[in-house]
Amino acid sequence: MKSFAAVTIAALCASTAVTATPAPRAPVAAAPIVVPPLVYTKRMLKNGMTIYAMRDPKAASVSLYMWYKVGQRDDPKERAGFAHLFEHLMFKPTRNLPQGAFTYMSTIVENANATTLFDDTLYTTTAPANRLETLLWLEGERLKNLVVDQANFESERNVVKEELRQRIFATPYGRILFKLIPGFVFSTHPYARPIGGTAEDLDKATLADVRAFHEAFYRPDNAVMVIAGNFDPKQLDAWADRYIGSIPKPAAPLLQIPASREPERTSPRLVDAYAPNVPLPALVAAWIAPPEANLDSAGIDVIEALLTRGAASRLNRSLVADKQLASSIATYNFDTRDGHAFAIVATLAKGADMATTRTALDAEIARLRDTPVDPAELASIKNALLGAALSDRETMAGRVGLIGDGDVLAGDPGHDDKRLAAISAMTPADVQRIAARWLGAQRQVTIRYQDESRRPAGYTGDVSTNDVASMGPIVPPATRPPVTIAAASEREQPPAPGPQRRIVPPIVEAKLANGLTIVSAQSTELPLVTLELVIAGGDAADPAGHAGLADLTAALALRGAASRDAVALAAAVDTLGGRISAAAQADATIVKITVPAANVDAAAALLGDVALRPSAAEDELDRERRKLADALAVSEKQPVQLALRALPAALFAGTPYGAVATPGSLAAIDAGDVAAARAKWGPRGATLVVTGSLDAKQVATLAERTFGSWRGGAPAPAFIATAKPHRIIAIDLPGAPQTAVIAAVPTGARSAGDQRALQVANAIVGGGAIGWLSKEIREKRGLSYGAGSQIDMRRGAGFVMAASQTKTASAPEVVDLMLAQFARLPINPPSAAEDAERSEFVSRILASQTDRTIGLGDYLAGLVATGTPLSVARTELSPGTAVTPAEVAAAAKRIDPKTATVLVVGDSKAWLPALRAAHPNVELVDAAALIGK
Repeated sequence: MKSFAAVTIAALCASTAVTATPAPRAPVAAAPIVVPPLVYTKRMLKNGMTIYAMRDPKAASVSLYMWYKVGQRDDPKERAGFAHLFEHLMFKPTRNLPQGAFTYMSTIVENANATTLFDDTLYTTTAPANRLETLLWLEGERLKNLVVDQANFESERNVVKEELRQRIFATPYGRILFKLIPGFVFSTHPYARPIGGTAEDLDKATLADVRAFHEAFYRPDNAVMVIAGNFDPKQLDAWADRYIGSIPKPAAPLLQIPASREPERTSPRLVDAYAPNVPLPALVAAWIAPPEANLDSAGIDVIEALLTRGAASRLNRSLVADKQLASSIATYNFDTRDGHAFAIVATLAKGADMATTRTALDAEIARLRDTPVDPAELASIKNALLGAALSDRETMAGRVGLIGDGDVLAGDPGHDDKRLAAISAMTPADVQRIAARWLGAQRQVTIRYQDESRRPAGYTGDVSTNDVASMGPIVPPATRPPVTIAAASEREQPPAPGPQRRIVPPIVEAKLANGLTIVSAQSTELPLVTLELVIAGGDAADPAGHAGLADLTAALALRGAASRDAVALAAAVDTLGGRISAAAQADATIVKITVPAANVDAAAALLGDVALRPSAAEDELDRERRKLADALAVSEKQPVQLALRALPAALFAGTPYGAVATPGSLAAIDAGDVAAARAKWGPRGATLVVTGSLDAKQVATLAERTFGSWRGGAPAPAFIATAKPHRIIAIDLPGAPQTAVIAAVPTGARSAGDQRALQVANAIVGGGAIGWLSKEIREKRGLSYGAGSQIDMRRGAGFVMAASQTKTASAPEVVDLMLAQFARLPINPPSAAEDAERSEFVSRILASQTDRTIGLGDYLAGLVATGTPLSVARTELSPGTAVTPAEVAAAAKRIDPKTATVLVVGDSKAWLPALRAAHPNVELVDAAALIGK
C-alpha cells in the first residue's frame, strides 16, 4: 500500500507564475474523444450457457453479471409481475445455503443487486477478485438448487407488493412510468402490461405457478454470463465447467416468446390522467422507439441529449429557462428488444398553463423534424455522449453491462461499439430523418397528468382498456421435484477465497502560495479526470432567515461564468465531453467537473471561471428561486422526502444545521445576499480534489495555472451543534399510501470517537441484507421493501439514521423495531467473528463506492468537507482494516435510542392512535411549523 504524502507545491511545479484574470473566453476547442473498444472472449458451454470474459490483471475486483432471458414480456397469463417476483426469490435459501443466497452474498461481495426489465432479468455482483470461484459456485447453486417453497414465496410476494406501493403509489409521479406510459403507448404488445405487475395478479398466484415459471425460464440455455476483472483465463474456464457447465440442459424445449412489434399508430392520442397528492401537473409526450438492434436507437440517444441534457439542451432552454413553463424535464429511454417508449416528462412550473406548455413542447419536437440541427450543436452533444461513454467504461462492471445487454437485446455483444460509431458518424440529416421517422405527430401519445382533485365526476379515461389478461404465455407445469434444504452434514461448502489484493492509489496533498489546498490521487490509467473544488461553508453558513442561500449560490454558479451565460457554459462542457455540477452540502459547496483527460486543461479553465468569475444575469436568481421552490413543493407530497427535510429542523433546532430552506426563506434572499456569499469563497477555505489519470505534478501545474491568482474569501467559522433531546414527531400527510419512518441518533462529530468502529456498529444495525433492520422489518415481517441505516457525519455533528417506508398501518410497529435494534446493540453485542465480517463489509462497500474516478473524488471531497485528515483515507480504503470488539462496544454506546429523534410522516389517521398508545409523548406537528414557511 502506498503511503499518504504531504509535499510543498515547489516540489511538484516548476513554474509558480501568478495568472492574471483572463479576457473573455473564446469557444473551447476539444480534443478528439477516443473510447476504447470492448475486448472480450466468448465461450459456449455444453449446456447452452454463453459466457463472455474480459480480463484486467490490474483490477482488484471482479464483476459477474448473469442475464436470464425472461422479463416482463414473459409473465404468464394473468400473472403480471412473475418475472419481478422471481427476481426476489433468487436471493432466498438454496439447498446448501439455508440462510439465503443474499444473506451469504452480503458477507463476501462489494455489491449485489438484480433488476427485472422488459426482456430479461439481470443479476449483478461485484466482489474482491479472490472471490471469483465463490461467485461461480453461487450462480450454479442458485440455478440448480434454489428452494422454492410456500414460506419463501409468500414472504417475497409481500415484499414485492410493498415495492409496488412504494414506487408507484407513494410518489406523486410513479404512475406515469409504471402504469400510464405502458398502458396508453401500447395496446397489443406485452409491453402494455403495468411495469412490475399488479398486486391482484400476485395474489392469485400459487406455489405451483411459481415452480412452473422457474423450471420454464431459469435454465442454462436461457442465460448469458459476463465476467470481468483480474483472473487467470484457464482457471476461469475450469471453474465455469465445474460449477456451471455441470448443470444439465433440460430435455424440454425452451419456451420462447417471439419478437413482435406494436402496430404503427396512425393518429395522435391524448389522455387526461389524475392521481392523489400531485403537487405540480406534468405533461408527457411519448412515442414507440426503435428496437435496440436498429441503430436508429443511437439517433434517439442523440435526440434525447439534444432535448434534455443539461442547461444547453433545447427543452431546458425553452421550457424551463426562457418561457418558465416547466420546473424540470425528464426522459425515459429504455434499451429493449422490441422497442419500448421514448417519453419526455415536463413537470410544470407553479402556475404554468398546461395548453401553453403543450404547444411549446410540441413546437420543439416539430423543430427537430422540420429543421436540420446546427452542426456545432450536434458536435457538442456527440462529444458529451462520447465522454459519458468513456466514463461508463471506466470500471469492469460498466463494461460487463454493455456486453450482456448487447447480446440479450441486440444479438451482438459488441453492439455498444456500433452504437458509439453511429453517434460519431451522425449528421444533421440523420437526426432529422430519425426524428421524422420515430417522433412523428401521428405517433405521439400525450398525457396530461394532474391532481386527483381536478378529476371530472365519473371520469375513467385514465384506466387502460388493454386486454392484458390475455397477454403472456401458458407455462407448462413443473416436472422436477422441488429442492429442499440439505441436512447440515450433507451441505456443500462454498469455495474458500484466495489471497486478497487491493491497491490504494497514492493520495498527495499540497498547497498553493495563496492557501488553496490540493489533493490528488492517480487512480486509473483510463484517460479520465474528475476535479472537485470544495469550498467551506455550505448550508450551515446561511445567515439567519436566509436558509437556502448556499443552494441558490451554488445553482447560480452554473448560470453564468466569465463571458459565458448558462447555455454557453453548458455547451462548452458538452463540447469537452464532460459533466459539471454545483451543489451545497451541510458544510461545503462542491463544484465538480469530469472530462476525458485530453480536455482537462480547458475543463479546469471552465471550473476556474465558475469559481472565480461569476456573471449570472440578474433574472437568473428569480428563475433558480422558483425552481427550488417548485422542488420543495414536490417534496412536501412525498413521505420520505418530507421526513428528510424535517429531520435537521427537529434534530438540530436552533443551530446552523437546523435551518431548512422554505419558500419564505428563499423569498428573503436577494442579489446582494448571493454576492456576499460568493465573496466568502476564497483559496484559504477551499480544496481542489483531483482524481483520475493525472499524476501529482500534472495536478499541481494545472492548479497553479487555474487558481494561482485567486485571492480573498474567508474560511467558514467552526462550530459544534448540540442535538435536541429525544422526540417522536408525527407529521400528517393525508392520503399518502405509505408512511416514512426515520429514527436519528446523535453521535457527535467525527472527533467524538473511533469512526471506523462506528461504521462497523452501524453496519451491524442496518448494513445490507444481514443488518438487523433489514432482517426484522423486511425479511421476517415483510413490512417494507427496504430498511437500513447510515451515518451522516458533519464537521460539527453527526448521527446514525435508520429509515424505512412502510404500509401505513405498520408505522408504529416499524418505529418500535427501529428503536429496538438500536437498544439491542450494547445489550446483545456481536461476536468477534461478526465484528470482523461487518468490518470487512464496510471495506467492501467503500471499495465499490470509490472504484470510479468520480466516486473516489466524492469520497475525498467528503473527508475534506467534514474536516477529516486525509490520512484517514489510507486506513479506510485499505483491505482488512479491523476493529476490536471493545472498540465496537464503545461505538455502540454512542448509538443510544434514548436520544433518538423519530419522524413518522404519512396519513396519521391510520396509525396515530396506535403510536400514541405505545409512545404517549408523540407530538403531532405541522410540517410548516417545524420547518418554517
